[in-house]
Amino acid sequence: MNNREKLTSHPVPASAVALADFALRYFPRSASEQLRRWMRLNPDLQRRLAELHFQPRQRVLTPLQHEAVLRYLEEP
Repeated sequence: MNNREKLTSHPVPASAVALADFALRYFPRSASEQLRRWMRLNPDLQRRLAELHFQPRQRVLTPLQHEAVLRYLEEP
């Protein structure tokens, strides 16, 4: 599988992930706040997360929420 295929096929992750841990993959410094900012700036991602019952102060992403962030922001 090439890198392009990896970016376009996002299987649903098997488990929940702490938002802070996930954010560190994107932003080694101030990770959670930067990831939250990117999430807020993406209207399509905001809509999808709302459908998945994401709450602004939520600290752990469900597998489906995790998959949505990967889909809209791509892999770090």
